This record gives sequence, C-alpha cells and structure tokens, in this order.
Amino acid sequence: MAEYLSHYGTYWVYPLKYQSGDIAFPEWCSLLTLCLAPLIAHIAAGFPAPSYLSSRPPKWHESIALYNPTSILWRYAAITDRRIRAKAWDRKDMAGTNALFWTSQGWDGSQEMITLSLPHCTHLPQHNRINLFSSEFIKTAIVTLQGVQALVGLGLALGDGKNSKSGFVAYMGVDLIFFPLAFIGLVRLFCAFWLTDDFAYSTSTPQTGLNGSELQAMTTKDCERRISLDSLLHEELSAPIVAEDRFLPTSYWASRAFRAIFLLPTFLLLAICLMFMIQPGGGKQFTLTAFLVALFYFIFLTTTIFICGYYLVRGHTSTILPCLGTRWYEAYTGILVGMILVIFVISCIETRHTACGKWTSAPYSAGDSGACSDGVRPDVIRMDFNQLPDFGLSTTMPRVNADNKTLGDGDFWVRNFTGTCLGTLGSTLMRHVSTLEEVDLNDLAKVTSINDTLQQYLRHPDD
Repeated sequence: MAEYLSHYGTYWVYPLKYQSGDIAFPEWCSLLTLCLAPLIAHIAAGFPAPSYLSSRPPKWHESIALYNPTSILWRYAAITDRRIRAKAWDRKDMAGTNALFWTSQGWDGSQEMITLSLPHCTHLPQHNRINLFSSEFIKTAIVTLQGVQALVGLGLALGDGKNSKSGFVAYMGVDLIFFPLAFIGLVRLFCAFWLTDDFAYSTSTPQTGLNGSELQAMTTKDCERRISLDSLLHEELSAPIVAEDRFLPTSYWASRAFRAIFLLPTFLLLAICLMFMIQPGGGKQFTLTAFLVALFYFIFLTTTIFICGYYLVRGHTSTILPCLGTRWYEAYTGILVGMILVIFVISCIETRHTACGKWTSAPYSAGDSGACSDGVRPDVIRMDFNQLPDFGLSTTMPRVNADNKTLGDGDFWVRNFTGTCLGTLGSTLMRHVSTLEEVDLNDLAKVTSINDTLQQYLRHPDD
C-alpha cells in the first residue's frame, strides 16, 4: 500500500485523487444537504439577529467573528453563568442577556446593557424562560439530538471500529466533514431554558447612537421616552439598576463550579480528535480530507479551550467574547473560514460512493472496507483486474465482438470485473473446477435452482 501513499512527518496521507465524477446531480443535492446541515443549524441556532444601537452598522469583518464556533460556545457559557448569578431573573434580563448589542464603540454584551438598552426596546419575551412550544425549544431539541448522535457515533467508531453502525466513517466524505460540530448542541443544554430570540431593539429613539458612557448618564425621564408597545405596557420604568445589584459576583460558589465544568465536553471532543490523529505504536493512514478535518478540529478545539478558559478564570461576564473585536481574533476566524472552504473543496473532489451506500474519501483499497465492514456484514472489497487478471464475468454474448471475433463451440468471453464484490476475502470455501457450465439467464427457474444450491452449499460446505 505504501506506493499509494505520501508520507508527511509521522502520518501517511493518500494523495489527492478525483473520485466524484460519477456522482449524479440529485446525489450532490443530498450530499451537500447532509454536509451543510450541522454547520448551518448550530451557527443559526447559536446567535439571534444583532441589535443595532448605532447608526453605523458593523463592517463585514466585525460581524463574521460572531459566528465563529468559539464565540458561540463562549456565549452559552456567559448566559448560563449570568443566570446562575442573577438575584432576580425577569423578562428584561432574558432579552438583554440574549441580545447582541452593536453600539458606536463596538459589540457590547455587558451586564449593564440590560437596563441601559431599555430605551431602545420595542418587544420583550412573554416569559423569563423559553416556552415549551417555542422555536428556541425546537432548535434546542434538534441540535441536542445531533450532538448525541455525533458523540455516540465518534465514540463507537473509536471503540470497536464498527463505524457503519454509528453512521460515522473515519475516511469521511463530504457529508460528514461538519458532523463533529454537532457537539455544540450538547453544550447548549447548559443555558437551554434561557435562550430566546423573542425580543426586539430599535434605534428609533432620541438616544440613537449613544455610546456606553452616555447611556449610563440617562435618567428615569430619559428611559420613559422609549417606544411603548404592548409587550412593555406593564413594565416598571424604574431608574437603571447597577449591575452589581442585579447579579452576584463571579466568586459565587455555583458560578465557580459551573466555570470549572463548562469546558469538559470540549475537552472530551479534543481527546477523541487526538485519538483519531495519534495511533499508538505506529503511523496512521489518512485521506487528505480526513487529515485536514482532524487538523481543523484540533486547531478549533485547542484555541477554544485556551480562550474560553482564560476568560472564565478571570471572571468575565460579557455574553460577547471580550476579544471578539481584536485583530488576532478576526485573523483566527479567517483561518477557520479558509480551512472550511479548503476542506469543502477537497472533500467534494475525493468523495465517492461505496458498495454499502455510504460515502468515503478513501480509494478502493481502503475506503469500502473502512466504511462498510462492521463484523455483521461481509467484508467489502474491490476486485482490481490489474491484481487479479483472471477474475471476471463469463458470457457468450455477443457472439461476434467489435473486432469481428466469433465465439466457437464451448468458447466464452471473460469480462474484467472492476465493480464491488460482497463476500469474505480469504474464505476457505474454495473449489477447483475444470469446466464451466453455461446457464441460460432467461431460464429463471434454473437460475433460482442454482442460487438455492449455492446458498445451501455456503451454509453446509461439508455436505
């Protein structure tokens, strides 16, 4: 197999090979749906639409960092921690905690914005927790099921290699490159009851464009000039409350306990990633798709642990990652986006269909067996006519070929068999034959009888 592999450091990586030429358009539609569903679901569910409190909208590079998976994980941590520390949790807290505020000074997810943003609030949630029949509950249920599927699938694939049962293929095709991202759905459970997008903030007030210091100077009279819609008619218009009066400090024991355990799912996924990348006692074979996918998740998970761990230890409370507006974090986001695009293109090139219906990026020498063999189904191999030149399908049709060669009595053609064979390679059920019986395929009864005899022989080879 070594001649088919390129060696990079301690890893063996199959060279890039175009294998997707036979995929039909309907299959491409299905593949791309499976590919993009986890990515879109978890990013779309991770953030609501931003609330603009400034006349200047954010630039594209200031917005794209919001949808970095690291930003989503931090937001879940900050919302959960804020709910734990809340002395009294109401609808204003829920809306202000979930909102992504854009001010003239950039993104602001501080605790003070809960009350400072009230003059711009035009709609509040109906309750201080999600409704059982709300869209947020449905989102949480969907992404949680995806997260459980991802975690179980990855674990089973590592445990005994029966990855076809779990739906995960180590030599994954384009359909599974974002599959591990579904673990975000499990982290979402920490704050599932307090996630909502049922709120609205508007800049249509006299205070449009105020920065943080100007908002803090607002009086009760200023607050009363907000837009008053039905959802706000019965809200108290008291003076802004200092954040320290609404929330317990981060030294609160429950907050400390949560901050200590929040990153455990991320550590678990990183451990699984390392187990895929490192094989004790030797090298490991990768397709280029699988290698880049493993590298992507290693970079993302390691960076997430360092960034979120740093801010959790230091007691930051903003629901927007404190470093989100920095150049280096924007560069990190750009690296992840670039890797996603590269992985997507390469996986589209390498993906092919296996005999058992799964998709893989590996060549025939490894892909079918790795994707389909699970100890229950027979082994799946590809018969390569260059290695097995005498193996083929015999036929007497046509009697005359394109070169005007005519079959004589007892002659037959042997066509190279280059498809996929389901069976057990190396089986002891081998017989030597000196003649080949011709069978008329139109005689269905005879064919059925032969098939029954063959099945009986396979079940009882000694009879």
